[in-house]
Amino acid sequence: MNTAVELKDVSFIYESSKDGRANLKKTSLNIKKGEFLLVTGISGCGKSTLTKCINGLIPRFYEGEFSGSVFINEKDISNFSIDEISKDIGSVFQSPKSQFFTDDVISELSFPCENYGISRDEIIERIAEVCSILHIENLLTEKLESLSNGQKQKIAIASILTLRPKIIVLDEPSSNLDFNSILILADILKILKQRGFTVIIAEHRLHYLKDLFDRVIYINEGSIQNEYSRDEFLALTNTELNSKGLRSLHLFTNENEAEPIGHEPNKFNSDTEAEKICSLSDISFSFKDGTEILNSVNLDLYKNDIAALTGKNGAGKTTLAKIISGIYRQSSGSIKFGEKILNETERVSRTNFVLQDVEYQLFGADVFSELLIGNKQLENVNEKIEKALKKLNLYDYKDEHPFSLSMGQKQRLIIAATYVRGCPLTILDEPTSGLDYGNMVRVGELIEEIAETSAVLIITHDFEFISKICNRLILLKDKKIALDSRLEKNDKKLESIFSTYL
Repeated sequence: MNTAVELKDVSFIYESSKDGRANLKKTSLNIKKGEFLLVTGISGCGKSTLTKCINGLIPRFYEGEFSGSVFINEKDISNFSIDEISKDIGSVFQSPKSQFFTDDVISELSFPCENYGISRDEIIERIAEVCSILHIENLLTEKLESLSNGQKQKIAIASILTLRPKIIVLDEPSSNLDFNSILILADILKILKQRGFTVIIAEHRLHYLKDLFDRVIYINEGSIQNEYSRDEFLALTNTELNSKGLRSLHLFTNENEAEPIGHEPNKFNSDTEAEKICSLSDISFSFKDGTEILNSVNLDLYKNDIAALTGKNGAGKTTLAKIISGIYRQSSGSIKFGEKILNETERVSRTNFVLQDVEYQLFGADVFSELLIGNKQLENVNEKIEKALKKLNLYDYKDEHPFSLSMGQKQRLIIAATYVRGCPLTILDEPTSGLDYGNMVRVGELIEEIAETSAVLIITHDFEFISKICNRLILLKDKKIALDSRLEKNDKKLESIFSTYL
């Protein structure tokens, strides 16, 4: 037979789901050997749940109510353990750190093979082969904690490839990658396809996959609502894609261009009349081992700014944000809020910071309680929380535990928390990595409201989001700010900037 994966009437409800709604409903699906299948849909629709059913993590590691059958190469996987299943299926998750087991790159790449008793010489050969494919030879001597998020994702992909599985399942693998790394990822996926791997990828970002997928399934509310051939999906206009909550297939194409998120363009205004929120003077930073990350960075942030801070993975964007917000102490230089130089503790109280991995910021017993933490003293706080939840399409989940939400829903929850709290400066680290088009719009509208009274700095590689929401582009390169440019909505110079620098 030519079937790599088959699902028969698969349903699943997470145990943490308080309302008992199914995350996957009576889903049947056949995937051919060597097929490249794109699974897409809005945030929380069931894409990740589907991938976890295929690789066996559901129901083995995620508790809940499971029914139906999953077959891999015509074998019912209910009869096999995870270690047996993983010989056939390699999985790459949204957050690469969740699948790391060691503290350095070479050990991480060796670990899967060591678990199967593969000889040392064979392990060395496999690692060399994978490093050559992914161009990661320069990372072999590094500690995992020293890598950027994009580099960590590359190592996660490399580690599963050392086992040479024939089926690869990827859950939003581009989430933490810069523009150039996404192009490299596309090349990696092209190689896998050419070598006959069966590739199943759940994604919001579609542009880098348009030359790769053979078939597309669109999931809505836990069910496969539409199935498209390659030609059928490529024929959809931006308007049709956006109506389904999907992003554009053509990143730099203006044809059928979607409307900008806001109604009136925000203007980057750096004249003397603009209210300066934060000012960085000659900020430098080095790690304890002497590695210099930033050198004499100067930057002013103003009220009404929605500034995109971009640059390649490892450029120091998140480090700079952590210094501004008081999480890190700069090696030299000073930071003012208004006219006063502030220390780290003082900066923390004036800054909202949405981390890239928002799970570190979740503490509440339910969604509503999460937004109450630290905010009970605020006037009309309950009304403000309800407004934020409704704006970000989370109100129906207000009684759910935060960890029962999808990654995109968790992101929106923490963004809602910044709106409720209110601070002179809001920093968001890759806030759209888990968001579909519709929720990207909702987040953009809330950010515009936040910027009415404060400055917003967004670390992002998301071209679509920058073009629709940001009024300023700041490029970090070679430890300094290489570019600081005003933007209009759907600014045509963005394509040139991305192509040249990223």
